[in-house]
This record gives sequence, C-alpha cells and structure tokens, in this order.
Amino acid sequence: MPIMPKLLLTKRNIDSKKHIPPVDKGQVDYFDEELKGLVLRVGKSSKVFYVQVDVRDDVTGKFKTVKEKIGAYGEFTPEQARSKAPDVIRRIREGRVKEEKPKTLRDMYDRYIVDKKLSQGTLLIYKSYIPRLFESWLDLPLNMVEKALSPEVVIDRFQSILEINGKGAANNSFRCLQAIINYAEILYPQHLTRNPLKVLSRAEMWVQLEGRDDCLDIKQFKSFAKALLSRTPAHRDCYTFALLHGVRPAEAYSLKWEDVDLDKDIVAIKHETERSKRTYIVPLSRQSKVILERRKQSADDESVYVFPAQGTRNTHGHLMLRSDELKKITGLPLTVHGLRRTFITTGERLRLRREDINRLTGHVDSSITGKHYARVTPDDLRPVLQAIANEIEHLMVDGVGAKVIQLATIQAA
Repeated sequence: MPIMPKLLLTKRNIDSKKHIPPVDKGQVDYFDEELKGLVLRVGKSSKVFYVQVDVRDDVTGKFKTVKEKIGAYGEFTPEQARSKAPDVIRRIREGRVKEEKPKTLRDMYDRYIVDKKLSQGTLLIYKSYIPRLFESWLDLPLNMVEKALSPEVVIDRFQSILEINGKGAANNSFRCLQAIINYAEILYPQHLTRNPLKVLSRAEMWVQLEGRDDCLDIKQFKSFAKALLSRTPAHRDCYTFALLHGVRPAEAYSLKWEDVDLDKDIVAIKHETERSKRTYIVPLSRQSKVILERRKQSADDESVYVFPAQGTRNTHGHLMLRSDELKKITGLPLTVHGLRRTFITTGERLRLRREDINRLTGHVDSSITGKHYARVTPDDLRPVLQAIANEIEHLMVDGVGAKVIQLATIQAA
C-alpha cells in the first residue's frame, strides 16, 4: 500500500522545498494533518487543492473514494481551501451533486436555436440580430442577468437600437432575446426568477409598426445605382438581383448554386416560414443572368451560395442585406424589402398583368383558377420579367427622361 504523506498545509510548508520537494514525474498527494479529507496534489508544475472522501455505495455496500477539485494554490490560500473543504466534504457524503457554473446568455442562445428547430427564415433573424446587437450582454451568467439588465439598461439599449437600426430591428431583436431568456427561466429557475425584458411591456415601449410603403421613386433609381458602387461587388450584385426579381431579402442572399440553372435560364426560389416551405420557379432576365454568370466566374469551387459571406465575422455562409446599411449608403428611407415593392410597382406602372407579377414574386394565387387550373410556365413569364428588368435597368443607368435606343446590360463597377 503506497505511503500517503501528511503535512500541515500552510503557506510556509507548501513553499518549502524541504517539505515538498520538486516532482519530476507524476503527482504526489499531501494530506492535511489538521483537516481530514483536504489534499494538496503536487505535480511537476502545479499545486492544486482537492478533497478526498470515502463514501459507502448504497448499491454494493462497499466504500469508494470520491475526489473533487477546490482550486489551484495561488488562486486559493491554504486558509481559504481549509475553509471551503468542510462544505464540499459534507455535500459529497450527502450525495449532492456539485453545483455547475451558471450558463451564460450565449449558451442559452446556442441551445435555443437548436432545441426550438426554427425555420430557416426565423433562424436567420436570430443569427442576424442576437450576436450583432447584444454582443456585450451574451457573456452574462444567468444568475447575473436580472441584476445587470436593470430597467434603465434595457430601455437605453432598446432606444439605441430603435434610433440606429429602426423600429423593426428594435422590436424583433428584443422579442428574440426575450424568447431566449424565457427559455432560460424555464430550464434554470434557480438562476432566473423573472425576465428583465418584460419591462418593455410594462413601460409600453414596444413600437407600433405601420404598414410600410417604402419604394424607389423613378427619380431615385440612378442615385441608388451610384450608391451601390460603395459596396463590395457581391453586395452590389445581391442588392441588384433582389431588385431585378422582386424577391424577399432572404430569398436573394441565401440563394444557392444548386437552385440556379444557367442553361435553362431559370432559378428556384425557396420561401420558408414557420408554417410552410415551398419553392417557386422563375425565369432569369438578361440582366440577372449576367449577374449570376459574373458571380459564377468569381466563385470558389466549394462555394455553396451565390452570394457568399464577406469577412471572417460573418458565420452565415452567405452575406446579409440589412435595411440600416441600405439607408446609410443611399441616404434614402428605403428598406431591403422596399426593393421588392419597387419591382412590383414598376410592373404595375408598365400595366402588366398583376397575376403574372404575383407569380414572379412568389405570391400564392388562392383563387380556384390559380389553385386548380392555371399552369403558367417560367417561359410564359419571361417576357413580363424582361419588360420589368429593362425598365429598372433604364432608370438605373440613364435616369428619367433619357431617350435610349438600346439598353446596356447592367455593368460591374
């Protein structure tokens, strides 16, 4: 049976090479002469306080040795270790599990988006808002959330996001975070007893969102095109593609190469919500095909997305289109969704059939004819799309009132 050295664990004795000689290999445990169960484990370059207790196994009736770390010498003085050890020994003998370090808001964010099995669209909302707008809050342990996120702190952050990012971003980002904290409150009631974000409801801070009607005026297309020159080629192409097809923002920036057929000049647009998933096929215009061919030439062999992520901070795999960014670079009160509204308005102004515009933009025709009889193909819609794309290109390149005999394809800057 190995000899278990005993030593009065004081700072003088622990620092003394006479009492604790250097260890070249393995570890040596020194048992405290004063407190049974307190141990100092000495390695080649470490000294760590432990407790060691023999407890009876209720099933076998035999004794087993249980060890639990207190902390490194230096982080804990011998006096601090000796003060903490009795509680640890008592808990081990009573069979109580060691209390784990509280989870953080970041841990709960990571768990929430996995456990809740969010749709792709909703997941993108969480990923675009939470890490970007609440970075300084995410490392808060759950047991500090209520104290750190006081009503004043919460309201100040809400108003800041409201001023910088807009009404939708303020409401949506805080509702996402509120859902995460609600989930944490359910899983860890010992750390969270209330959701501090509920102060927004009590203070009636939620912003009433009015129906949006933002849309490019015909006099703004040329300045809009000029403003896009300040962005990267990928961002510029993505904004323009969204405008040329009137697709929803996520349908544009999350487009994958597997959904593009440049030989048949068609693209499969995937629309996903919490309630449903569906795919609709639309033709490519001359202008949008040029954009996709340009993206293809610059794409990596392993690139999945047509508009891949820009920079190391982007973890989505594809780039993002943000309304606050669009407003900043254009100086216009224009959201990304406003580009979709612009496409539809352009088609209406050209007196094109509303049914065809709806099909191009993925609006569901719930009429009897639309559901059961109409079988319009992408080729049937191609002239309609091309007419809208030509008008958009004309306004972006030449502006209002210019007489153009032949429209030039939108060029790369």
